[in-house]
Amino acid sequence: MFRYERNGEEMFLESTLQFDTVALTERLRNALKTPPGDGGDLAMTATLRGRHPADIAEAMEGLAKPEALFVFNWLDNARAAEVLDEVDSELSRYIVNNAPPGRIAELLDTLPMDDAAELIEEAQANNPERAEELLEELATRSPEDAAEVRELLSYDDKTAGRLMTDKFVRLSGTMSVEDAFTAIRRSDPDVETLADLYVTDGGRKGREKLIGVLSLRDLVRAKPNARISQVMVPEPIAVSVDTDQEEVAQTISKYDFSAIPVLDRDGYLVGIVTVDDVVDVLVEEQTEDALKQGAVSSEAMNMPYFSVPIWTVVRSRVPWLAMLFVASMLTTVVLEENQSELDRVPVLSLFFTLLVGTGGNAGAQTISTVIRGMSLGEIRGRDAMRVLWREFGTGFMLGGLLAVVAFVRAYLMEKRIDFALVVALTVWAICAWSNVIASMIPLAAQRLKIDPALVSSPLITTLVDASGLFIYLMIAKALLAELR
Repeated sequence: MFRYERNGEEMFLESTLQFDTVALTERLRNALKTPPGDGGDLAMTATLRGRHPADIAEAMEGLAKPEALFVFNWLDNARAAEVLDEVDSELSRYIVNNAPPGRIAELLDTLPMDDAAELIEEAQANNPERAEELLEELATRSPEDAAEVRELLSYDDKTAGRLMTDKFVRLSGTMSVEDAFTAIRRSDPDVETLADLYVTDGGRKGREKLIGVLSLRDLVRAKPNARISQVMVPEPIAVSVDTDQEEVAQTISKYDFSAIPVLDRDGYLVGIVTVDDVVDVLVEEQTEDALKQGAVSSEAMNMPYFSVPIWTVVRSRVPWLAMLFVASMLTTVVLEENQSELDRVPVLSLFFTLLVGTGGNAGAQTISTVIRGMSLGEIRGRDAMRVLWREFGTGFMLGGLLAVVAFVRAYLMEKRIDFALVVALTVWAICAWSNVIASMIPLAAQRLKIDPALVSSPLITTLVDASGLFIYLMIAKALLAELR
């Protein structure tokens, strides 16, 4: 159990980790089937009482959209706003398009402005007229919030400008610690975090220079009459409104920040990005990377599985599959050029799958390691030779170990030392070779301004198939008497 505040009333909610969302979905469905006169309204109220918005949102995704909209309309504004922010994008768009615009605008006014901007952005992509109607409704309730949403939408997608909020505590360096506590108590109740407090030069809002940062913990420990300028950390780390969201996430992770300040293009403090937004960014980026490594284009990314039309799925996959299909013809060329050798030693073909599969697996491991290092900023373009030699050494040692196993397996099959040696040396060579090309592909893609995750895994498989067979057959020609 944990506490949750709603309209000033403290409630106790069930822990999400201990809660069965499927059961809640079924209870909601049963309440919807019961007419109000027969207790349906009471059943709905009882079912939703004390439920966390995240649980309600997940349960609603298991309902038909009209049913989910009915449940949404039943909720009070505090939970409805959070549910709207939690449900998947498809259901969110349906609710925004079908709920009364006045209520949606009221909920947008309740949400943090970065979340409100995200909902408006989704509405713009699907129904621009509806998005503008909601912004106008929001402006009648809070012109300042509507202006902030428009400003956030003016920044490029996936940048710090889109993620930031201007709801944070500002302090002056000339304040005493005691005055700072007074300022905190009087601050906007919608501030995103009190863990970090930002010290400015006292300029008007939007034209303030960031001069320091102070944690609430340090403020509590400071002497009441000390000046903020004496206890703050000067020249804090900050990002620009144009900084890519992945870089923002990496910076927060690197320095263990709970939030990071955002400066506009003129260097003025305009907002902060909090760690909860960074978690969403990391999930989004990992999803994109996983899909890209499967050669799926961005068109179908970050959309619920069942909401993506089949034709869209086909369009997102076919370009890379077609390109890789053409590239895979290299394998056919290698086999055609060496068909006579295969006819003379048919047993060679029995090890094709083992050899190219081992090379592909070794290369896939290397690519995952290198891309991770690049994502974390541990590997840069200037490190290409260091990476190459490191991965060559790794592949050489791994190949040597696997070659022993391959030698034994091939010898037990054919009882020929020369044939077993061919298989063993090929495994050794393919492991070293696949590690080398797998270490270079991501770095080359980055230099060519191509996302490494998009090209690396599919390409390594294709290249290892063709080059691995070539290496195998060349070693066989050199060592087997029948092929000389």
